[in-house]
Amino acid sequence: MASIVSVNSLSVAYRSGGRDVPVVREVSLEVAEGRTLALVGESGSGKSTVAATLLGHLRHGSRLTGGSVRVDGRDVFALPARELRRLRGGTVAMVAQNAGHALTPSMRIGKQIEEVGGDVPVVELLEQVRLPRPAELARRYPHELSGGQQQRVAIAMAVAARPKLLVLDEPTTGLDVVTQRSVLDLIAALRDELGLAALLVSHDLGVVAHLADEVTVLRSGRAVESAPTRKLFAAPENPYTRRLLASVPRLDDPGLALVGEAGEREVRPKAGVAADAPVVLCARDVTIDYGRSRAVHGVSFDVRRGEVLALVGESGSGKSTLAWTLAGLRTPSGGTMTHEAGDLNPPAHQRPLPLRRRVQLVFQNADTSLNPRRSVGEAVRRPLRFFGTATGRTDAAERARQLISDVRLDPALADRLPAQLSGGQRQRVGIARALAGEPDVLIADEITTALDVSVQADVLRLLDDLRRERALACLFISHDLAVVRGVADRVLVLRHGVVVEEGPTEAVFAAPGHPYTRQLMAAALEPDPDAEPFVEDIAEWEDAAVPDDLWTDHGDGHRVRRWSPVNAPIAEGVS
Repeated sequence: MASIVSVNSLSVAYRSGGRDVPVVREVSLEVAEGRTLALVGESGSGKSTVAATLLGHLRHGSRLTGGSVRVDGRDVFALPARELRRLRGGTVAMVAQNAGHALTPSMRIGKQIEEVGGDVPVVELLEQVRLPRPAELARRYPHELSGGQQQRVAIAMAVAARPKLLVLDEPTTGLDVVTQRSVLDLIAALRDELGLAALLVSHDLGVVAHLADEVTVLRSGRAVESAPTRKLFAAPENPYTRRLLASVPRLDDPGLALVGEAGEREVRPKAGVAADAPVVLCARDVTIDYGRSRAVHGVSFDVRRGEVLALVGESGSGKSTLAWTLAGLRTPSGGTMTHEAGDLNPPAHQRPLPLRRRVQLVFQNADTSLNPRRSVGEAVRRPLRFFGTATGRTDAAERARQLISDVRLDPALADRLPAQLSGGQRQRVGIARALAGEPDVLIADEITTALDVSVQADVLRLLDDLRRERALACLFISHDLAVVRGVADRVLVLRHGVVVEEGPTEAVFAAPGHPYTRQLMAAALEPDPDAEPFVEDIAEWEDAAVPDDLWTDHGDGHRVRRWSPVNAPIAEGVS
């Protein structure tokens, strides 16, 4: 089988302080037509740099210091500018991490696909990427599409000119499990139909196990291990590879994994919630509207001190909308939200300051929630002064350093800017800032979505330590069900703003009763190419709940919204 990609002893460096700083060191790899090679490794490992060289791209200030990159038999870095432009899109196409950023917001979808060129009609391309009503969708703007639809449009644009190679740079980061699974299945189908070669860059080892034929593991710019996917996942040889694989949460983990230097794995049991723990947060029949559209329909739950309640569901299920409303960033349309210290229905700026500080939100993306021009110390000192939890400048500075230490960071980092920290360090700063108000309720909104598996494991352990040490009540929003299994005490499953299942985490995962919960679990990707679905999916079903008979009760707080198989008598809540 002919190789489309041949990288030989590639080395890349950038200039800093008058010297070369290597970012890629003598990396070699091959990708054949119809095959997918995955590059994995933590942030800074050089995987995105290697991928970009296949399009003849180097970041500003960096240069090729050795080796060669050949695509379809041509030396990429020896091509004149005109030939390089033909290579991009014609021979090599990229599907970027965030299609929402890659698409032009003021241009209709069909027009953007037309601009790519190629002989395939727009409607046919949209049909090829399995989008419904393609003629209608072609007239829409990007903001009118869901994240999964935007990503499918990006794939349609990539394959429009029938390239020989697809470069997939974290193509499913931030997508919920069901959308992620459908996008990956689409990529695999197009690869097979069109005979494409593919280079996948990903920190998600479940995605790699599902899509890749071969894997190359990078660390600090060097390839430390390369092997066929099944062999690498079954018997990793390098300790770094073993640590990466061991750090991945599993759907059957009853707690968080603790990973040793050699990749040995131990699961720490959950702390448990005291039987007499008081309810600190209460929501009853909460509804939230966006204009004439209802995003959350009558949701009710309690969170006790020291407890982690997870909200799970696809994009658009209402989980982040609910979190932001509890934090006071939106106003509910109906129902009640109360903290033991007061009413949470008013927006944040109308809440009394002592109440406002007790419910704090940790944002999904620390990169955009931290002021890039303010130091890390200032980011933490500001809420200390605002909420009055520190008296005077000296006390605020000392408290800020202590909080930075509490989230397992070196207090010396207080003088640095956010850009000088890694993604995991910035997320810890976001947690420290939230703790500055001395809250008893912490809302964590998808806080590990874009983090490497080892960094994600560190942040999750930190969150678990803090809830143990401070008896924090935590509302944990995530689309990663394996993470939820390891960190949450109870689970609330949302679909289109409606709760379809709730209960203790162990009970829900041991016997998911609603078809939608089963669909989420069946779509989850385990770090094992031969893994069977965690549960069987139920294909055809319909809601059977009526106002006076909404639930089937399974005991111990585990209840399932009534449903029935399609074209069958009403079930008792399970099939």
